[in-house]
Amino acid sequence: MAFSYPYSRIAQAMRPSPIRELFALTQRPGMISFAGGLPDPAIFPVERFAECADVLLGEGRTALQYGATEGYAPLVGWVCQRMTAFLGQPVSPAQVAIASGSQQLLDMLARVLLDPGDVVLVESPTYPGALHTLRNAGARFMLVPSDGDGIFVEALPELVERCRRETGQAPKLLYTVINFSNPSGATLSLQRRRQLAALLPTLGVPVLEDDPYGELRFEAEPIPPLYSLAGGQGVLYASSFSKILAPGTRVAWAVGEAELIRRLVLAKQGMDLCTSMVTQVLVAEYCRRGHLDAHLAAIRRHYAVKAEAMEKALETHLAAHASWTRPQGGFFYWLSLPGQDCQELFQRAVAAGVAFLPGRAFYPDASETVGEPAAGREFLRLCFTFAQPEEIQEGCRRLATALSAPASQPSPMHGHAIEDHGRRA
Repeated sequence: MAFSYPYSRIAQAMRPSPIRELFALTQRPGMISFAGGLPDPAIFPVERFAECADVLLGEGRTALQYGATEGYAPLVGWVCQRMTAFLGQPVSPAQVAIASGSQQLLDMLARVLLDPGDVVLVESPTYPGALHTLRNAGARFMLVPSDGDGIFVEALPELVERCRRETGQAPKLLYTVINFSNPSGATLSLQRRRQLAALLPTLGVPVLEDDPYGELRFEAEPIPPLYSLAGGQGVLYASSFSKILAPGTRVAWAVGEAELIRRLVLAKQGMDLCTSMVTQVLVAEYCRRGHLDAHLAAIRRHYAVKAEAMEKALETHLAAHASWTRPQGGFFYWLSLPGQDCQELFQRAVAAGVAFLPGRAFYPDASETVGEPAAGREFLRLCFTFAQPEEIQEGCRRLATALSAPASQPSPMHGHAIEDHGRRA
C-alpha cells in the first residue's frame, strides 16, 4: 500500500494554477496562443546581459555566496534612487525588500498579515496568481466591482462594513493591480486614486499596490501611484523586473513602511534565505550601466505595435461578437461576449488552433467568497505580447471561426484545472 501522508488542510485545499495547466496544451505545433501573460523573448536584452556577466568575475565571491535577506546592497540602493524619483518622496534601504518575483512578495505579505479565514478585498476580475497565493494562506475573498477606470472606490466603505457584519472583522488587505490590470487591462483613474488615498485612514485596510506593468505605458500620460497620493501610509508598492526586463531574473521589489518591510524580511528568511545573488548582481549591474531606460523605450514601442495589431484584428474579426476597452499599456485585452460560455468556447478555439484564458480563472469560486460571487462565464483574456502581429491577425480570425462553430465535445483539457466547472480559480 502507498504511504499515507498527513497533509495539512491548506495543502489539501491547494489547486493547480489554471495558467500553468494550460501551457502544455498551448505549445502544440501551429497553435497561436493568447493564453499566457508572457513577454516577447525576442526583446530580451540577451547581449547586454552577456556584457554585464563580466561583473561576476570581479564579484564572483559575492555573487556565489549567500546574501542579505533584504537584498543585494547595490540593487537596494538602485531601487531607493529609482523609487525616490518615481514616488516623489525619499525611500531609504529600510523601506525596501527584494524578493524572488512578485509572487513571493505576495506570499510574504500574506504570511505577515493573514490568518486562515481572513478576508482579502480583490478587484473583480483579478490576477489568478494572487488568488492562488492568498488561498494557500487560507484567505477568503470579497470582490470589488470594477470597470475600465479600475475598482469602484465608492463601494469600499459598504464592502468593509459588510465584511464586519458577516465575519466579525474588517478585511485584512486590498489587492489591486493599479496599472493595466491583469486581466482587464484597466487603469485606476487619478480621481479614484485620490479618492482611495483619502479613504484609507477611515477604511483601515492596507493596500498592496501591485505594479508590474506600470513602466509599459504606450498611450496617455502616467498617473501618480497610490503610494505617493497616500503619503506612503497604508500602502505597500510592489514591482518586478519580470515584465520590464526578463521573467527569468526572478527579481522583484517592494517599498513600504520600515516596520512592515522588517516583518516581510523575517517571513522571507523562512522561505529561501535570500533571492539569488547571481541574478541580483546581474540585474544591479545592468541598471548601474544605465541600460534599463533605453530598454524600456524599446519595449514600449515594440508592444505598442502589437497592441495596435490586436485592436485592428479585434475590430476586423470580433466586433460583432465582443466588446472591450482598449488598454493604454501592459499585456492584455479583456473581452466581454454576452451569451457565450467562454469555457466551452475555449474547447472550440483550441480545435481551431488558437488559445486564450477563459474568464473563470480570474474569479474566486462561491465557496471562498464573502458576498456576491462572480463566475466570469462570458469573459476571456487575450495576451497580445507574445504572438507576432501577423499571428495576432490570424489568431483573431481563428477565434471568430470558433465562435461560429457548433458546440464541441470535451477537449483534451477535460479533467485539468481549467475544466472543472467553477471549482478552480
